[in-house]
Amino acid sequence: IRTNTIDALLLFTNKGKMYRIIVDNIPIGTNVSKGSNVSTLINLENDEKVIAITNLARGNENKYVVFITKNGLFKKTSIEEYTKTKRSTGIAAINLKDGDSIANIELMNDEDMIIITKKGYSIHFETKEIGAIGRVTAGVKAIKLADDDEVLVGLPIRDKKETIAVFSSFGNAKKTNIDEFPLQMRAGRGVRCCKDEVVGAVTLNDENEILICGNPRSICILGQELPLLKRDTVGNLMIKD
Repeated sequence: IRTNTIDALLLFTNKGKMYRIIVDNIPIGTNVSKGSNVSTLINLENDEKVIAITNLARGNENKYVVFITKNGLFKKTSIEEYTKTKRSTGIAAINLKDGDSIANIELMNDEDMIIITKKGYSIHFETKEIGAIGRVTAGVKAIKLADDDEVLVGLPIRDKKETIAVFSSFGNAKKTNIDEFPLQMRAGRGVRCCKDEVVGAVTLNDENEILICGNPRSICILGQELPLLKRDTVGNLMIKD
């Protein structure tokens, strides 16, 4: 997560709670060090674990904390409900239904969003018509999933000149213009954005650097090195096993 030592991190757990820590309180490591156990920074219950993290920058101007769950739910809540939490105890953040979990969390205003799923489906919808709700709630359906599919990520669209980059489990990657993702009503099946199993997706411009983490190798490339391809394609091989 791109951050700064004066910023805060919001940590969300499988119990539906949120904890807040200052980045400067996290011990410094290297690219090969194991890191410190998160339980040394916050007081987790025995069976509680962190499942999602987002950055809260100083001077943040976003109005909402937006949750996307793996089962395809969308929830937005006023950011003010999360910014007055104690470091040690945390607060209730979301009501997760049985079998569901957090896919990712974004701090945003009323931008459109594109959701990407593991099986290569996507849906582009407006968020401005979805009302903000309280912390201890579940949200509304954003995408209709097949039985063997799950949401990987929800991407706010802040600049329509950027592209959507999609990465597959086979090491293939591509970028696609945002206008190839048609604006739809939420809760639909969406459209295909990749023919392979997807492991990640981001919005980017050509000047961005991307770190692709494989097993055991990783590679860092510029956004301009990704091929610009149509939505329903596989992409080019960028990293080998």
